[in-house]
Amino acid sequence: RAVPRVHPLRSRGHSCYSGAVRVLAATAVLLAAACSRGGPGSVHVVSVRVTGTAFGDALHEAGVDDATLETAGRQGLAGAGFRAGEGKRPHRAEISVTSVRFVPPESLGASPRVEAAVELALSPAEAGGEGAVRETGSSAVAVSGDLRQAWRTAIQRAARQAAEGLALSFSEDGKTVAALIADLSSEDARVRDHAVRVLADRRSPAAVPALLERLKDEDRRVVHRAIGALAQIGDERAVPPLIELSRSGDPALTARVARIIGDIGGAEAEGYLLTLEAGHPDPRVRTAAREALADLERRAADRKGSVAARK
Repeated sequence: RAVPRVHPLRSRGHSCYSGAVRVLAATAVLLAAACSRGGPGSVHVVSVRVTGTAFGDALHEAGVDDATLETAGRQGLAGAGFRAGEGKRPHRAEISVTSVRFVPPESLGASPRVEAAVELALSPAEAGGEGAVRETGSSAVAVSGDLRQAWRTAIQRAARQAAEGLALSFSEDGKTVAALIADLSSEDARVRDHAVRVLADRRSPAAVPALLERLKDEDRRVVHRAIGALAQIGDERAVPPLIELSRSGDPALTARVARIIGDIGGAEAEGYLLTLEAGHPDPRVRTAAREALADLERRAADRKGSVAARK
């Protein structure tokens, strides 16, 4: 069987959240958020431009050009609840294709398919346009007839999914801590993920118990996002559950958690790090524990120096 040919396309090199899960309740969420503070309905998109895209053979053959991408971006943003034109919160949008793939039929009688991933970014039109919010959407479309139409449909659906992600991000940003904590129990993994992101930025200790529950989330991306949020908040209540999570058997996860609990600090964190440094079989984990302990010692020395200076 022929191996599918992948056409990686150059992007701007930004790290972004790559969401393949479709938002099952997106319509209801977006309508409810449209009138809220910071929701997509309050954001006006004054321009959409194509950036960072070097078309591969598949897109050239499909006739997907800048105009097609720009239209897909505009339609996706409009469908997600963003407004076009000037307004109180003007933003500029950028769209780029991050990857495309043509997959031949996998069995006799099956159809080939095309796959596309698109990144959408929104940044304030004022104040230099800093603080861009980025989301990626992806789509796979079976080719039943017109190959060009299949490519265009894949691009349009991927852009819509990315726009829905942006809408959720803007909606979550406008919510109270209590509302965000409630969203951590949403059935939609993408809603949970965005709620974790915003709570991490706000560094609210009130969110710690709910974030600890997300360490058991069925979606691994939410789990890793929750780990990062707990690291940003730095509450010692997170240390025991993080230690338990680190015992999953994944050395990379254990090394990451070692650094995080070292940043959080406390007697329990120090004791666990000493145990890892002395006896963990993976050298990566021992190195992470050793570095975390060194950071703990430096911080303790700095505190002592500050106390002595005040005296």
